[in-house]
Amino acid sequence: MAEPLSQEDFSALKRTAVLPNGIRLAYVEMGDANGTPVLLLHGFTDSARSWSLIAPYLATGFRLVAPDLRGHGHSDKPEGCYTIPEMAHDIRLLTEVLDLAPAHVVGHSLGGRLAQALAERWPQIVGKIVLMSTSAVPRERKGWLWENILMLRDPIDPESAFIRKWCSGAMPVDESFLTHARRESAAVSSRIWHSIHYEQIAYDPSPLLQDISAATLILRGEEDTIATAEHQAHLKEAIVGAKFISLPGHGHNVHWEDPEGVASLIQRFLEQP
Repeated sequence: MAEPLSQEDFSALKRTAVLPNGIRLAYVEMGDANGTPVLLLHGFTDSARSWSLIAPYLATGFRLVAPDLRGHGHSDKPEGCYTIPEMAHDIRLLTEVLDLAPAHVVGHSLGGRLAQALAERWPQIVGKIVLMSTSAVPRERKGWLWENILMLRDPIDPESAFIRKWCSGAMPVDESFLTHARRESAAVSSRIWHSIHYEQIAYDPSPLLQDISAATLILRGEEDTIATAEHQAHLKEAIVGAKFISLPGHGHNVHWEDPEGVASLIQRFLEQP
């Protein structure tokens, strides 16, 4: 295991890549600079920090690259274009700029949707994929998440009941990490919250799942109310040969709740021939 990353100093690790489409993406590199490239794609309103707890357990043998997706963290925040294909295209361009391809791709929630899109559209740049707490069905215009996102107005309070619930776990999570995670989620403007959530409602990736040829691991916390058991069954059935692991007692943010255990599952899968 590498040395734990300081939450206070994490932002200082960020570099910036200018993509051929003009978008500037911030990113953090961790692990072994000469190791196998692994892209770590964070969830909706998170940032590269989302991987700070798990990265020390994955540092041996892997070149870990964790970008802030467009609209998040220190990356550009354009007025439009927050579709799944457009955001995935950013990541494809990042692999060119940083000479990462082929790379394994580990995606959490929204990042898992982007991992699917990469594997469907540009299989030549993808090794294996790990889909954590994600789905391939459109979001619904109802329920706790939809109602709270609709009500968001700037400035967003990082200590509001909604943000505290959004940035939490079914199991205990490091509080220093959560403090920073809440601030970063609240720093995402309501315009971007609304735009990305709307695009996830409008986008149905199901027809393209059959095009995924990459070896796939699906990880789900059994207490996850966002990526439900039904969603996971749909993914597993649609992606040929996908391996599925269910984690009892875990919620949506499995890599925050059990960084060491989840890292072990990911590493074992990525290292298999």
